[in-house]
Amino acid sequence: MILPSLLMLAIQAGPTQACDTARIRQAIDQLQSRQENVGVQVAVRSGGRLVYSRGFGFADLEDSTRVTPHTIFGVASITKAVTGLALLKLWERGGFDLDAPIQRYVPTFPVKPGLPITPRLLAAHLAGLRHWGNERGPVLYARHFDDVKDVLPLFQDDTLIAAVGSGYHYSSPGYNVLGAAIETAAGMPYQRWVLESVIRPLGLAATNFDDVRAVLPLRARRYSFYDLTTFADIEQPERVPDWDYSHNMAGGNLNSTAEDMVRLGAAVLAQGFLSDSAYRLLTRPVNSASGPSPMAFGWFISGLTSTPRRITSSGSNAGVQAGIAVFPDQGVVVAALTNTWGKGSRSGDFASAAPDGLLGRIGAACGAR
Repeated sequence: MILPSLLMLAIQAGPTQACDTARIRQAIDQLQSRQENVGVQVAVRSGGRLVYSRGFGFADLEDSTRVTPHTIFGVASITKAVTGLALLKLWERGGFDLDAPIQRYVPTFPVKPGLPITPRLLAAHLAGLRHWGNERGPVLYARHFDDVKDVLPLFQDDTLIAAVGSGYHYSSPGYNVLGAAIETAAGMPYQRWVLESVIRPLGLAATNFDDVRAVLPLRARRYSFYDLTTFADIEQPERVPDWDYSHNMAGGNLNSTAEDMVRLGAAVLAQGFLSDSAYRLLTRPVNSASGPSPMAFGWFISGLTSTPRRITSSGSNAGVQAGIAVFPDQGVVVAALTNTWGKGSRSGDFASAAPDGLLGRIGAACGAR
């Protein structure tokens, strides 16, 4: 068994890029001048070390609790990146077929017309499943799910929105089908396999599945500059209710910190946490009839045959913006989290690794491009 600290040292070897902290602060301040997010957390790892970690603003406006590096934020769809790694660790163990019909692992999932739906296609959003829709409302947000398989009746009988393998269609429900497959193949609850195969080995001590029923003292409250009914812009932030996202267990229900998120990102800098063969799967585009998917196993992959190379993951739900950017050529990982749907946040700037996005600008301040 490799201890987490030694494992992380092994997969993060490389020179440390010096960070220009003034440029990092400028990037954050300029974004905040537009979005006015209530609380923000940023971390950077370079050369196997944490080189920057700061909190800004408030975790809770009502009692004026400040954000620190230990404040717990929702990370929304970054959960898919963790699910993807958990799936690859299961594949590494042997006996899991990424190209088998999904019914091998989830027998209750209906067979759909056309090509078989497979774990590989689900992981790349090529299975033709829809995203969340009108079912997301007060009734669902008040319901708690303990088992990912109990989520499937919400969508499994729906008609596909596209032919299997025809093209990229982002689907959180599809990742919950993957979670059910992981549960069957691992022989244990999905959450336990994720903890044992990814979260604990990587030393992500602050990362776990959210349960809004539980008291979590360091958890940030969530806010929005969009009306949560009409989605119209509003001038003052409103509190987001403590909605239960366990219906999106494998696609968007983790809590974490920016420091943990850069440790997660370090796992995909190079082989180490993943075997050589699993890492090749992660970084190899999955093809469809209309071209390759931009996502493989929960991570967006760009520039694999050119520079700059980037591996990213991001997430957003009411009161959450979250992003990780991995720059393999420079060994730099950046993460930013906020507890707010800020003003103009539909632009996606907060979690963007593009040169003018927050993660891209912070990466550039640390030698990445």
